[in-house]
Amino acid sequence: MKSMSTRRRALVLASSLALLSSLGLGATAVEAWWWTPPPPPSSCGSSTFPATGQITPATGTMTHTGATVRDDGFVKAGGALSYQDNGDGTVTDLNTLLMWEKKSMDGSLHDVNKFFLWSSPVTDTVWDWIDAVNTELGTGIGFAGYNDWRLANVKELQSIVDYGRSDPAVDPAFNNNVSAGCTVLTCSATRSAGGGPPPMADYWSSTNAGAFSMAAWVVQFRFGSVSIFSWSFPFQVRAVRGGCVP
Repeated sequence: MKSMSTRRRALVLASSLALLSSLGLGATAVEAWWWTPPPPPSSCGSSTFPATGQITPATGTMTHTGATVRDDGFVKAGGALSYQDNGDGTVTDLNTLLMWEKKSMDGSLHDVNKFFLWSSPVTDTVWDWIDAVNTELGTGIGFAGYNDWRLANVKELQSIVDYGRSDPAVDPAFNNNVSAGCTVLTCSATRSAGGGPPPMADYWSSTNAGAFSMAAWVVQFRFGSVSIFSWSFPFQVRAVRGGCVP
């Protein structure tokens, strides 16, 4: 089916030809200057809203009928959590199509125990870290060969919480083979409550806290809670790329 802009273009050309013919002029048509080109392709693509990962129904019943409550674990709405390890230190969410950075325990830029402030005039922040990830390999080449890594917004970050698990509340794609010295090619780490002193499993999002000055949203991967904290708190980070970005 032709697009609206294509049909408009055809009508303009037809009108021009008719006018030229009525004036006895040659029928060499010139496209009208007001033709509207088609919009650029969207980067949003096709994605599925992910399920929460909760697959165990609650034991509660309806007060008046005694029927089992149709809670999240009963309905299981959304796309079942599904991930692909790309073998290059990244994991792709097969529902949202977002590509996520894996975390390591090797002291590198991707070490799961690195913490950053959201904003500071005197020390490295999450934004300095993202810049380093995007130039990690030099000459404009970033981590895993990409230079469009960014800090996930709070909804994107929450999308990888697995509410059927805890401590950490993530799919094994984000927490497996963890041992001292492991790299993003040999393990995938998510810091949890047992990982050491506070802050423990809180990850910064790119989402500022709106009406709250100098604060932003974080997602805590011990149980999957979402909170607001001051920019001055040191929390973890996980890079993402892709998705629906204008």
